[in-house]
Amino acid sequence: MSRSCPIYGKAIYLDCQDCIEKVCKMKYKTLVIGIDQSYNNTGISFSADGKLLKVNSVYLDKYKTNTMKRKCLRRNLKKIAKIATSNSSETICVIERIRLRSQGFLNIDYIKSIGALNATIVDVMSEFGIKVYSVDTRCWKSQVVGTSKPMKNIFGVPDEKWPTVKWCISKGFQDSILNIVEGRREKGTFTENGIKYEYDNDASDSSAISMFYFVGDKSKLKEEK
Repeated sequence: MSRSCPIYGKAIYLDCQDCIEKVCKMKYKTLVIGIDQSYNNTGISFSADGKLLKVNSVYLDKYKTNTMKRKCLRRNLKKIAKIATSNSSETICVIERIRLRSQGFLNIDYIKSIGALNATIVDVMSEFGIKVYSVDTRCWKSQVVGTSKPMKNIFGVPDEKWPTVKWCISKGFQDSILNIVEGRREKGTFTENGIKYEYDNDASDSSAISMFYFVGDKSKLKEEK
């Protein structure tokens, strides 16, 4: 009989013997939870003491309403925060800052919905004494990935997302962001050896966001309360 790992999400044996990294058993000085918030799937990654540990996503698109999605995210964040704080001297959470304008337009509905998602994250983290900071998209991309410019690719990944996906793969986490795609959908996918795949760009974004705390300019972080 197996249970769900609070960090990895997938089923593991009761004694964790199938887990290689054993993140929840390690002790760290500073552990950073990086979050790329989205109502489709929220990327959540972990870095500790300057090393990327885990890249993952909480998939929310199966829920019908944003309220249900926030409740699901809240449950997962509580498990994650509990493990993180018990295995580090200091735990920090870094999220992507809300973009007030997109392509020159002010999207009020987007701002309101992501604001509610951010409030959920901040509320949960505050229960565990974890400070939440936000960082601008272009800032973490340029300082962690090395560029914030779009890049064409043959894998169906949006051009603006590909540099971070490529960076995440270079760090050895391709298996963590590569998903098999079922059904007829073609957009955002690629086929290899007869199997259709897609890269989880939300998870890859969260991995770079988590590493910003260690390699980026901390003065660019803004505390969210």
